[in-house]
Amino acid sequence: MTASAPTRASLRAPGVVLFLAFVDVFALLPTVAPHIASLGAGAAAIGLAVGAYSATNLPANIVGGILVDRHGRRIVTIVGLVAAAVTVAAYSLAVSVTGFIAVRLLHGIAGGILVPAVFAAAGDRARRGAEGRAFGRLGAVIGAAAVLAPATAGVVRQTAGTDAVFLGVAGMLLVGAVVAFFGVHDAPSAAQASRAERVARPRAMRTLLQVAPIRRALLGTVVLTAAVGVLAGFLPGRAESLGAPASAVGGLFTAYALVAAGLMLSPVAGRVDRSGADAPMALGLVTIGAAMLLLSVAPNLGVAVAGSALFGAGYGLIFPAVTAATSSSSTVATRGRAFGLFNVAFSLGLAVGPPVIGALAEAVPTLDPFTQAAALALAAGATITVVASRGAGSGHVGEVPDELGKPHAGP
Repeated sequence: MTASAPTRASLRAPGVVLFLAFVDVFALLPTVAPHIASLGAGAAAIGLAVGAYSATNLPANIVGGILVDRHGRRIVTIVGLVAAAVTVAAYSLAVSVTGFIAVRLLHGIAGGILVPAVFAAAGDRARRGAEGRAFGRLGAVIGAAAVLAPATAGVVRQTAGTDAVFLGVAGMLLVGAVVAFFGVHDAPSAAQASRAERVARPRAMRTLLQVAPIRRALLGTVVLTAAVGVLAGFLPGRAESLGAPASAVGGLFTAYALVAAGLMLSPVAGRVDRSGADAPMALGLVTIGAAMLLLSVAPNLGVAVAGSALFGAGYGLIFPAVTAATSSSSTVATRGRAFGLFNVAFSLGLAVGPPVIGALAEAVPTLDPFTQAAALALAAGATITVVASRGAGSGHVGEVPDELGKPHAGP
């Protein structure tokens, strides 16, 4: 057995659950709008339905992180999967726009408590000093869901209707609950916390935000997902303006996903474990900035594909770094909260970045969305480099808040 084999084996169940959790998210992206439109929704209601998930998902990430630390990864994961399955199945029962949006709000809560639990379980299983490679593999799992789920959902919707998509995803989530029942376990030390530790845990969220590596990971995550949102929102129009047919647009995103997944599965992800999270994070942000600049001036589709692939390289560097820093800078007693904060940052970048950048581009036509995203990524990369070089920690295992809420050196 190789040295990395135990980590691979211990991450199998969380990996399966994480894949199914993100199949839920990505399969519904192309499904929600056409379904609610068939119920008579106008443009405003469609936008409300799409955004309703995030409206409850963001606060649920925080609550979910607290629940994970208090009650354990296993039970919260199972409850989250079952709740998500019930709400996704309920989409097919909604007969009005209002009812559908209400279900969408409940679905956001279920997803909000589920994802921090799975990430925390994976962080518990990852060996100390091997978090980068572990979360690189999980990032590739999410990438696979992003590639496969929307396309599959589109085929199912065309052949059997949107209800078939909802019921199919609900069934997969129930399968995930069975996998979690047998394969997701709590770390032994989670049940051994002293009374003093349990009393101090309400302060853990504030303490985590005072840990420098976590703050830098949150910054990198917000900027990364803001850039992803800009790519998703504006790349199709840029490609079509270069004369690309609509069928070729998907290839741009495939190039991005394949490069990102390949890098996260490669030994490059292990650089986080050797040298800390800050250097890969900063390099990834600079790479994304360069990709966005390339896309802003792309004269043809070939250059656009190269820019998309370069963006994937940046993503492949950043994701293992920010997740490993989040995991290694927290303890078993605070890791749920830490990944709750991570998921808030992840969703916040997607929710806020594209609308703000789009509004600025509309108000000032010379402000190209890709150029704005490039400036944001380059500024964040420079900030992380400067702050880390001033001795704020490596972002590797560095400062870790213990269960009493007091920083101590990681093992």
